[in-house]
Amino acid sequence: MGVPRKPIEPPTPEASAFLEQAMDQYGKATYNFAYRLTGNEADARDLTQDAFIRVYRAWRSFQPGTSFLSWIYRIVTNLYRDELRRRKGRFQEEIPGDNAPQEFGGQRPLAVDPIEDYLSGQLGEPLAKALAQLSPEQRQVVVLADIEEYSYQEIADIMGCSIGTVRSRLHRARALLRRLVTRAQQEQR
Repeated sequence: MGVPRKPIEPPTPEASAFLEQAMDQYGKATYNFAYRLTGNEADARDLTQDAFIRVYRAWRSFQPGTSFLSWIYRIVTNLYRDELRRRKGRFQEEIPGDNAPQEFGGQRPLAVDPIEDYLSGQLGEPLAKALAQLSPEQRQVVVLADIEEYSYQEIADIMGCSIGTVRSRLHRARALLRRLVTRAQQEQR
């Protein structure tokens, strides 16, 4: 036999109200952040759902007066890292090299993802494609700094690292992003 499990406590009105308010105010931002990390709708939905389950379970640990978005982004980040560790060793799609044929032969797929279209429209297609080619940590630090506009301290809190690490990761990620965008723009000509 194993260790007896603690019975699940029935939901309290306070916990339910906290979760409902959190989902109403921050659900879309949390999903968008998860989408930018994962790059696909299904994983982003799963990640967002898991994050709000964690919020529900730990709602008492949230410190009023602090940033809820920073707190939930930290939860999303940790869940995403855990998932990446679980997937390690499984097949992961490689990023095509410079001369590799591109998916869809340069044509748009028949199924259109409205979020991807929005990001492409907002960021520009070369930037959206380049962002997708960054590693998860690089993409995360760029999204938090340049899209979500968090301070280095907030990013360090979310990512669980020092400000110096944030600065160096951001510097390397931006340099790589610049090279990828330049290459994508040259390919469009």
